[in-house]
Parts: sequence; C-alpha cells; structure tokens
Amino acid sequence: MTTENVKYAIEQLKNTQKIFHSEADFQFSLAWQLQKILPNAKIRLEYCPAFAPDMHIDIYVLDEQGSFPIELKYKTKRTVASNDFEVFNLKNHGAQDLGRYDYLYDISRVEKMKKLDNKFVSGYAIILTNDFGYWKPPVYKDTIDSAFRIYEGRIITGTLSWGEGAGIGTTKGRDSFHLSAQYQINWLPFSDIDVEIGSGIFKYCLVEVK
Repeated sequence: MTTENVKYAIEQLKNTQKIFHSEADFQFSLAWQLQKILPNAKIRLEYCPAFAPDMHIDIYVLDEQGSFPIELKYKTKRTVASNDFEVFNLKNHGAQDLGRYDYLYDISRVEKMKKLDNKFVSGYAIILTNDFGYWKPPVYKDTIDSAFRIYEGRIITGTLSWGEGAGIGTTKGRDSFHLSAQYQINWLPFSDIDVEIGSGIFKYCLVEVK
C-alpha cells in the first residue's frame, strides 16, 4: 500500500458518500474503498496486535510490503442532512480540546506501532470534521489546550502537555505524550453539502508516520 492509495480511497469517498452517520460508518467505508483498491491485501478493523494487547487500531492493512495502521477520528457539529433515501442526524460532539488531543494522541499511537511492529512500513492518522473550530487558528493563543491546536499550517512535534489551569475533568485519562517526528497540519476539502441544520462543509487532515 502507498500514501497515494489512501488519498485515492478518500477521493473516492468524496465522490460517493460525502457524509457519514458515525465514526464507525467512516471507518467501514474507508476500509471498503481500500479493499477495492487493494484486493489482495488483508484489511482488518479494530485490530488488536499481539505485541500490544491493550491497543486497538481502527484499520490495519497488511500486504506483501508489510503493515499500515490507520487511526481515524470523525468529529461533528449538530447537523441534519438528507438525500433521496437517507437522513443523516449528526451529534454535536463539542469538546474540541479533547478532540484535538485525541487526534494528536492517535499520531503517537501510530508512532508506537512503528517501534513495536516489525512489519511496519508507514501509518496514518486521519480526522474528518464539519466543525471549523478544528482547522481555524484560535482567537486566544494562551489556552489550556494550546499545545494540541491543529489549525492549518501548524507544525507539531515534541512533548505535548495541558496548560496551567486545566481541570481534572479535562485531563483525566489524557496525560502528556511525546511525538518523535515533526508533523505539519494541512486541511483539505472533503465535501460541501446542503443541510437542513448545521454545517455541510467537511474537511480532513491526513498525517503520515513514515
């Protein structure tokens, strides 16, 4: 598998699906596209590697080259949309600070796979959202989640920690972590659909761990 295969699978989704009911729906749809592109690859959902039994990888691709773990996030604003036969009723996830943390932590999980999986070739962390709070720069620079901001063009590396004043309700189960490599955040258009309520503009960010 190559990065171009992953990008092509996302492009196919852009042309056919445009919106998903849930993260599980997004996960299955992307895996389905990858399987069509790579018919000889083994593609598994919620893969639990023997060397890290506490870890579940959203999509795990294994082919003649090696392994390619993929982690996904799908964060939405309250949105209602419909097409000829289907209604999409998306939840308002809110808590963008936690969503940003979880996405960057996904990158660290893929880095962990790089260290532990002797078949590892490259891995990916993908976030898809219709919440502009993820891709726009913050109004205030010094906030409790400044380290985890993922606005367009930001370069992220090193140890990421919550700022002073972060409450235990925010930080519980979400400790500081370290990114070994340097990653630039780039947001790309996914879809722009008509909605009855909410936002129909979806963008995605794809980070590759080599």
